Amino acid sequence: MLMISIEDYLEDIVGKAMRGKGLSLDKLSDLSNVSKDSIKELLKGERNDSIISSIAPHLDLDTGSLIRAGKKSWRPEAVILEGVSIYNTPWNDMYVNSFLVWDSSSGSAAVFDTGTNCEELINEVQNRNLIIESIFLTHTHGDHIADLPKLIANFPDAELYTSSKEPVEGANLINCGHQFEIGILKGTAFLTHGHSVGGLTYFIKGLDRPIAIVGDALFAGSMGGGMVSYEDALRTNRQHIFSLPDDTVVCPGHGPMTSIKEEKQMNPFYPEYKN
Repeated sequence: MLMISIEDYLEDIVGKAMRGKGLSLDKLSDLSNVSKDSIKELLKGERNDSIISSIAPHLDLDTGSLIRAGKKSWRPEAVILEGVSIYNTPWNDMYVNSFLVWDSSSGSAAVFDTGTNCEELINEVQNRNLIIESIFLTHTHGDHIADLPKLIANFPDAELYTSSKEPVEGANLINCGHQFEIGILKGTAFLTHGHSVGGLTYFIKGLDRPIAIVGDALFAGSMGGGMVSYEDALRTNRQHIFSLPDDTVVCPGHGPMTSIKEEKQMNPFYPEYKN
């Protein structure tokens, strides 16, 4: 089984929250009564549970989850689900995911994002004798669509779909609430913007567990940075992702697959779901 590293740890989460809330080092130091040097060390990955406990409330982060992120002691349960494959390809100093989803009864299949090299995905499609009917984009950041020309060239009959807020030449433009099918599988697109202007989450039912392909809206134990709007990212994740059934498998743009139940328990950005 492919072992994919956690995308964000303590320093990443604190940095995203500071940027999202517009809190400078000086301001966070003043609010928390923690020295700037101590916060700087934290932002380098140096764990100090006392300091974490002092700054977390001012960042609207859950203290316990943030301490776990500092310990690097958690990763989500491994997911093995017939009808879904994940591909993890390098992009600069990180890795990005793409997904293949199929209906075993008909062979109908769809691709979600491309990553930086879709060769392994293409090989699996051929080995399984699948028919790629659709290509869906969660958003159009370069790492997620880097190999789109190759994917289109290999599956010229597939329909390409993207958010109406992030148009791509030749693509069908869709909005929140768009419904689609992959054989007997039923899907709905939800607008989970904030990381990008038109980010989409694709919720799919019909496999042994429901899945949500979320792009960079949510990661295992973290979320994408609020590059467009941090508040919108938090709000639309709550509205369209955390409202899904607890057993939903979350398929993120970076890092390992997780579940709604685990994210409610472990994600520092959403303290209201903690027991």
